[in-house]
Amino acid sequence: MQSRFDFNNNENSRRGASGSKRKPDASSRSKNSVHKSNKEEEKSTKKKKSNTLIFPRKNDISFKFLFYTVLVLVAVYIVFCVYKFANSKNIATYQVKEGALNEQNTYTGLILREEKIYYAQSDGYYNFYLKEGEKASHNDLVYSIDGSGKIKEMMTNQTEDASSLNQSDLNEIKSEIVKFSKEYDPEDFEDVYDFKDDLDSISLKMSNLYILNKISSMSVNGTNVNKYYCADGDINAKPGYVVYYYDGYEDLALEDINSSYFGKDIDYERKMIANNEIVAKGDFAYKLVTSNTWQLVFPIEEEKAKEFDGRDMKVKFSKNQEVLKGKVKIIDAISPSKNTSVEKICVVSFNTSVADYLNNRYIDFEIFTNEDNGYKIPKSSVVEKEFLLIPDTVAFDFNEITNTVCVKLDKYLEDGSKTFVTTQLNVYRIDSGDYYVDGSVVKLGNNVYAADEVTNYTINRTATLLGVYKINQGYADFKNIRKLYENEEYIIIDPQYTMIKPYDYIALDASKVKDNEYIYE
Repeated sequence: MQSRFDFNNNENSRRGASGSKRKPDASSRSKNSVHKSNKEEEKSTKKKKSNTLIFPRKNDISFKFLFYTVLVLVAVYIVFCVYKFANSKNIATYQVKEGALNEQNTYTGLILREEKIYYAQSDGYYNFYLKEGEKASHNDLVYSIDGSGKIKEMMTNQTEDASSLNQSDLNEIKSEIVKFSKEYDPEDFEDVYDFKDDLDSISLKMSNLYILNKISSMSVNGTNVNKYYCADGDINAKPGYVVYYYDGYEDLALEDINSSYFGKDIDYERKMIANNEIVAKGDFAYKLVTSNTWQLVFPIEEEKAKEFDGRDMKVKFSKNQEVLKGKVKIIDAISPSKNTSVEKICVVSFNTSVADYLNNRYIDFEIFTNEDNGYKIPKSSVVEKEFLLIPDTVAFDFNEITNTVCVKLDKYLEDGSKTFVTTQLNVYRIDSGDYYVDGSVVKLGNNVYAADEVTNYTINRTATLLGVYKINQGYADFKNIRKLYENEEYIIIDPQYTMIKPYDYIALDASKVKDNEYIYE
């Protein structure tokens, strides 16, 4: 029987036998020990990591939260914009402007002036010394008549240089050039010919004066030159503007004019007298326009006659685009075709600028019948809307800034008791103690109460207002207007009456818009 001690001895002997074969040295034992220790540490570290939770840093959490919040807000905004776009209308707009409506009426009129004709007092060659349209007084030499023809002969055979001009002559030419340059219109080439005629008149006048002075100083034998001054020495005659044509209308009276003087078939002829032309005693020499007052006369429809009569109107002449203001009077004339028929003749009187139209008997022009200043808007922008009327006996706390007023509405609670709720209403106009409010909060038949909760009123009246839809904020906001004047396309509204201002945007077609509707251009 083997004791436990023998068993241990056997084990020890086996260990000793095996150990006798290989005996590790100290360094080897040390390396094994270190290697074992490293492996145990790795295992320990892995075990700890597997049993430990890793938490993100605080900065990472804040950034992610902010990012997702912004992302959500952007998504909500996009959804909102899509919703608004899907529920909006594409409405054309108009920008309000300041201005006036000038209704233009085009006519052809006949000019009546205070004119006096003067006739030649001798026979011979006619020579003038004033430019047509020049103002002449009693001491001014207007024309001469050369019975011998010496002036014409000297002008034909003139070889001496007579081009020397004094300062007065130069100023006259310069003035004519400056006037032409200011009034020149490239679309009206006739102005060039008028300018040429004016310069020709000036040069002829200067040439005639030069030769006349030369003849007088040289006392040329055989000359017979008679000089004639303005108004032929008549001290009672008025000075005036010199004109060298006549047409037979110089003595035409206003009461003699009817529609026969107008139209395409009228027989009108102008006769002019030229320089160096042979005249006989009693022939036309010149005429003077002796007053700055003149009339523009033309036939007019009866409806327009009522509109024009007694008014001050602006007339724009096609000839030079000049605008003059005149007083209108309507007179009756007998029709040339029917002796019993009465025609309306319009007379516009002026007291200035007669010299600008001395060469015109018939002239085209436009009349501006209305010049009400205000805000100009299209007629299509105007809409008529119905409103409820609430008297100021029940409405209270009107706010001029927000244009709102308060009323009290009754309300019954669940227990059957009655209470009052103060409610604001939008006001669109105040007139004769009534507030014009829309039907978005209160309706016809509703009872409204004053601040004392005793005085009450049942809404039973309505009225209509003209207005436009202001859309500056993207919503159709009705604004009341007052019309001053209108034509076929536009309306002028009173600036003192409306909340519309210049550069506001309004709906171009009000029929396509509803109250508070969201729209976009």
